[in-house]
Amino acid sequence: MGKDLKEIIKTINKKHGKNTIKFAKEEKPKERLPFGIKEIDELVGGGIPAGNYVIIYGSESCGKSTLAYTQIATLQKKKKICCLIDLEHSFEANYAEKLGVNNSKLLIVTPSNAEEAMDIVITLAKEKVVDYICLDSIQALSPTGENVTKKGKEKSMEDDEVALLARKMGKFLRRTAHSIYTAKIGFLFIGQTRTQGIGTFFTKEGLTGGHSVKHWAVMILQFRRGMKAYSPTEKINGKKTIVGFPVNIKIEKAKLSGVKEGNEILVPFYYDKGFKKEDKINETKEEG
Repeated sequence: MGKDLKEIIKTINKKHGKNTIKFAKEEKPKERLPFGIKEIDELVGGGIPAGNYVIIYGSESCGKSTLAYTQIATLQKKKKICCLIDLEHSFEANYAEKLGVNNSKLLIVTPSNAEEAMDIVITLAKEKVVDYICLDSIQALSPTGENVTKKGKEKSMEDDEVALLARKMGKFLRRTAHSIYTAKIGFLFIGQTRTQGIGTFFTKEGLTGGHSVKHWAVMILQFRRGMKAYSPTEKINGKKTIVGFPVNIKIEKAKLSGVKEGNEILVPFYYDKGFKKEDKINETKEEG
């Protein structure tokens, strides 16, 4: 390496007050933050990467929030500071504790609108005070523009705000990406599905929230209930009883080494215990 290049690197970093330019060998591997469920962690290469966005999405009641609680409990045991942005106001303290969450150490944010949630994330990231953030859910983000006009007048439910959330999400991700990266925060978005396609001839379930969300995520996992035939069962009063349902988890997008798009697994979900670590369904089905 020439002397001129060394001086230029030094000058650039001094100008910006940080290590903006460096050689690739100086970039350390990102820590993986595990979910705490063996089969799922194996699927995603050990967990979600600190410093990036990851999305899990699917239809209602298929284990998404439960997995987030389980991950929070797992990370708290590793002395990580976790934050849950509860936009749906659906946090259940007793259920979270049952899954191992220490509520006395979990930060809960209940913002009134999307902008408030985004500003809080930006502050937490810039100040580097948390290790993990879960936002539940993308669809619950309600921009101020949905509710009031620029003059502060309350809007009618008849007013349309075309792609307002998608535009706001794009701005939010652009503003926070660098801070999330430098603070090494693992960021988990929870999303819902909607039917996409052409008429009734070709339809599929897809993620809402705009293209920017998909673009910025380094990994997207789709959740859906599997076939009833693979539901976990237990003997209750001598009778074989269904005590949960199978969850199909598929890697829809992956920009991580060792993680392959298209891979999927089927894991059991128990109504009273969530994802049970010691049990495993070996079969994997493409539909369910």
